[in-house]
Amino acid sequence: MALSGWQRTWVRVLTTLLTLAMMLLIFFFSTENGEESDRRSGFIAMPIIRMMHADYDQLTGNEQQKIYDDVSLIIRKLAHFSEYALLGILLRLCLESWFGHRVRSAWFLAWISLACGAFYAATDELHQILTDGRSGQFVDVLVDTCGVLFGVITGTMIIRHKVNAAGNGG
Repeated sequence: MALSGWQRTWVRVLTTLLTLAMMLLIFFFSTENGEESDRRSGFIAMPIIRMMHADYDQLTGNEQQKIYDDVSLIIRKLAHFSEYALLGILLRLCLESWFGHRVRSAWFLAWISLACGAFYAATDELHQILTDGRSGQFVDVLVDTCGVLFGVITGTMIIRHKVNAAGNGG
């Protein structure tokens, strides 16, 4: 049986390595203590705050803190969603490269990808409980899982597009 482009050895190796690298990156971010994590968020939050609030420096300390906390929360949730969306894409492509020719339904691999990503999100939040100044949040597991779902759907669309393009001679 000839293997499709998805099952080529280099595709398997690449998708596996990229998936593992993304998991390690997420793990690395979770090892940062609360102060380091806040500093990383602040690096992104402060330019956004200064663009949105030209009078930020004239506000009281409490007003500044409220704005900072609100913007930082949004940035953190978007970061969670984005990193897990990328993980979802990579999981889906990786599983397709290894098992796509063995299963009848592409949705089976999509569900497995989603389950793996959601499980990783839950274990990541448990890991954060053990990190100084951090806490595990159930809402983050939900945000992460939504990111994985988005990524899995995107990965499935990429696979379908490539399969259709290959079937049409493109």
